[in-house]
Amino acid sequence: MNPSPESPAPRDRPAFPEIPTAAGTAAADVPYVPQEPGWPHGARCAVVVTIDVDGDLPFLALDPGHRDRLKSRSVGQYGPDHGAARLLRVLERLGLAASWFVPGAIARQYPELLRSVLQSGHELAGHGMHHLDFDGLGLEAQLAEMLEGARALQEVSGVEVRGFRTPSGEWKSGFPEAMAAAGFQWSSSLPGDDRPFPLGDTGVMELPFRYELEDLQYLGFNLDPPFPPGQSRIQSLEAVRDNWDVEFAAARRFGTVLTLRLNAEIMGTPGRARMLEDFLSSTIASGEAWIATCGELAAHWAGQPVEADHPYRRFLELAARES
Repeated sequence: MNPSPESPAPRDRPAFPEIPTAAGTAAADVPYVPQEPGWPHGARCAVVVTIDVDGDLPFLALDPGHRDRLKSRSVGQYGPDHGAARLLRVLERLGLAASWFVPGAIARQYPELLRSVLQSGHELAGHGMHHLDFDGLGLEAQLAEMLEGARALQEVSGVEVRGFRTPSGEWKSGFPEAMAAAGFQWSSSLPGDDRPFPLGDTGVMELPFRYELEDLQYLGFNLDPPFPPGQSRIQSLEAVRDNWDVEFAAARRFGTVLTLRLNAEIMGTPGRARMLEDFLSSTIASGEAWIATCGELAAHWAGQPVEADHPYRRFLELAARES
């Protein structure tokens, strides 16, 4: 039987590279030492798939004058119009649940998409209302962006979201405390570790992501306004896949979390969705990954011992001294 147009292409190289050591050499003669705390079902690492569905909001947040730039806006609109549905089909074929971060304005514009995400067994999380850059907002405006977005998601879906990802930029001091007060239990906004960590004493768990596991850094592109500046990038899918294979091998070696941060308008094209399905199929076939949603990961880590000297806690202490 011929493969479907969206089915994974066969690979002409091994699905998994040799697991590297810190020195970069093969670790075949180095016994694997299980990391503590362990992952469920005896897995050697955790894998989390997250998908941002931002539509054209980042363009409009960058400059309201972009409202009349329909070509540029259509780059982002491809996500909720086409890419998200394709990614839903990929995940359905694989039997996987992902965490979907959706701004409130997109939820109101695409209510059927939100319902499809939930009916397919996925997790919904907050991503602001209009995908505003937090660097240009004070604390009160940041909180309004977060809470208005969460209310919109609840109005459309009936679900009270418990997770949040900043649209872009840095949150102000006091934001994690406000997240906790509003009932949020976890965030995926900081690239500060390879495993979850608590945001101080707020009770909010941070589920860090890494830029090398985000599609935007490799494949994001717009001609005018130029993104990235200089426009020297659309990376080959082979290079992206090779990088992800190396990261998955390292996650297995060191017992860490591999968090894919995907954008519906970028990873939702036919060829890229096919590459994603191929990669996720290989993680399943390995039998060594616990594949979870953000909420499941946060719940699992909540029962683990707290690292008293975690760098984030030290950062808070230093910031308090300087204030």
